[in-house]
Amino acid sequence: MNHSCILDFGNTSVKWARFENAVFKGVLQDEQAWQTLQSWNQDARWLIAATGHMNDRWSSWVGTLKSKQTESVVHLETAENIPFPTTYNSMSTLGLDRIANAAGITAEYEDADWLIIDAGTCITADLLQSGVFCGGSIAPGIDLRLRAMFAGTVGLPYPENWQEKVAEGIGLDIGEDTVSSLLAGAIGGVQAELTERIRRFKHEMPSIRVALTGGDAKFLQLQKDLPTFTDPNLTWKGYFHLLNRMLTHE
Repeated sequence: MNHSCILDFGNTSVKWARFENAVFKGVLQDEQAWQTLQSWNQDARWLIAATGHMNDRWSSWVGTLKSKQTESVVHLETAENIPFPTTYNSMSTLGLDRIANAAGITAEYEDADWLIIDAGTCITADLLQSGVFCGGSIAPGIDLRLRAMFAGTVGLPYPENWQEKVAEGIGLDIGEDTVSSLLAGAIGGVQAELTERIRRFKHEMPSIRVALTGGDAKFLQLQKDLPTFTDPNLTWKGYFHLLNRMLTHE
């Protein structure tokens, strides 16, 4: 059994993704990931994606891992030395998830042009042309938009359970009370923004394909004829392919 593991220190959480024989097996997060790893004793290849904060216990754990497995651990803090073709001008500040998404797409469709939309804490829309990462845009995600309205006003609340409300099928275009109006503005606004962005790219590049990923992608109801590829685990698969590339020096 061949194990490959991705340990991602992101903006808001720590996540551990696992592959067995190149097949994605799932993700554990924060304390669950920590507790499970205390009894983990399998030989594995590791990619540490550390753009976010690593506290003392995680720093110590990663340090021990690297000292024991010097030949099978890739530790990334920036995208600067990742072997991936790009025209981006500031690789040292590029989010690792963005280049991972590009790697995940090219592993499946090497020569196509893609607009990769990742709906997470922020929403990124990146252009990939014939396997070359060109860059893109960064905008506030759904939760950030809701938190900004709460922080910037006196009377607007922050709907703590907005994910549950959206999953119940609350209307996204016209709110019937304050909370549903906030959701109509945040989620409906994201949908309108992405629909227009896709339309403009398709106008300039008719053959472009659209990939949709990220934890909040499931809350978006983009027109069915727009996204052509949806994979909530695209980033993890991209990290897996980057790990293969960097350990084999391809």
